[in-house]
Amino acid sequence: MSDLYLSMGRKEGAAGSLYWSIRFTNTGTTSCALRGYPGVSVLDTAHHQTGPAATRSGRSYGTVTLAPARTASAVVRTTNGPVGGPCLHTGSYLRVYPPASRTATLVPAAWTICSGVFQVGPVNVQGAF
Repeated sequence: MSDLYLSMGRKEGAAGSLYWSIRFTNTGTTSCALRGYPGVSVLDTAHHQTGPAATRSGRSYGTVTLAPARTASAVVRTTNGPVGGPCLHTGSYLRVYPPASRTATLVPAAWTICSGVFQVGPVNVQGAF
């Protein structure tokens, strides 16, 4: 998984939710495969975890084969503010474990878990949650 570069896509809001895609880009010279859900948690500036890790959205998934220089994404979701519960302190990073990996990458990302909702979708090329 050392040939994966992780970055954040664009934040989007819809129907009381906030969505943000985590982008997985293949920087290697051969194709790689990703299947399933990444592990995601929010960290503060001291790299301490803020709140629980993301739960899985429950969406079905298949294997995503990434050719060199191609990108897939997994989308994280929370509520768009304190809807039915408080918001935690805003984190500075997302700690992301690509599917089937035991090695995490810290991605700079100002993310706030609100109302106890923090979910992640599977890696896919459609941008779906």
